[in-house]
This record gives sequence, C-alpha cells and structure tokens, in this order.
Amino acid sequence: MKDTLLKLEMSFFYKKYINDINWLNKTIHDEFLEMGKSGFFFDKETTIRELLKCKEDRNITIHNFTYKKIDVNTYLVHYITKNNDTCYYRTSIWTYEHGLQLFFHQASLINENIPLI
Repeated sequence: MKDTLLKLEMSFFYKKYINDINWLNKTIHDEFLEMGKSGFFFDKETTIRELLKCKEDRNITIHNFTYKKIDVNTYLVHYITKNNDTCYYRTSIWTYEHGLQLFFHQASLINENIPLI
C-alpha cells in the first residue's frame, strides 16, 4: 500500500495527471477539503480548477514518506516536500470507496532544519 499511496501523492506533481479532468474527478473525493500552503481552504471544484491551470510538471520531491492504516478503508499519510530550498510538511487522508480517493490534504511551511530521507 505504501508504494500505491506514494505514487498517488507524486501524481499531483505531474502535468499528465493534473491536467486530466477524468483522473482528477476519480482520484479526488467529492467531499475533499484542502488547507493549502497559502493558508486558504479549497474544495474539490476549486482544487481541480487550479490544477488544470498547471502547464508543466512541478519540480517537487517527496521525502520522509510514512503512512498508517486508520481503519479498513482509511489511510493517513505524512511526508515532506522540497521545492528549491523550501520544505513543506504535508498530511493527506485517503479513503477507499470507489477506489482510493484523496479526502483531505494540508501543507504547512517547515521553518526548522529536518533531515530528509
């Protein structure tokens, strides 16, 4: 499951996925909520609209990826992303209803030195 969740999270950094409205609708839960790194909340519709504007792959790497199975259908994911010299701590909740779907996501700026693995 770790590889599946990691691959799904990484997919949100590639134009071929985030410009595919069918993939986005299938992968993002209808009740999705994000607390973005901007400090603003986004629902599914807003998130998809913004992702579709992306014109190229995003140069973001994932580090320190972990996950925990919360119940039969729910997974909690934590990881750090690095883009240039900026790092964010990210948390996602994935649920399995009609395939794995992203239910919640949050990104928070990291202001301390954390070893990246």
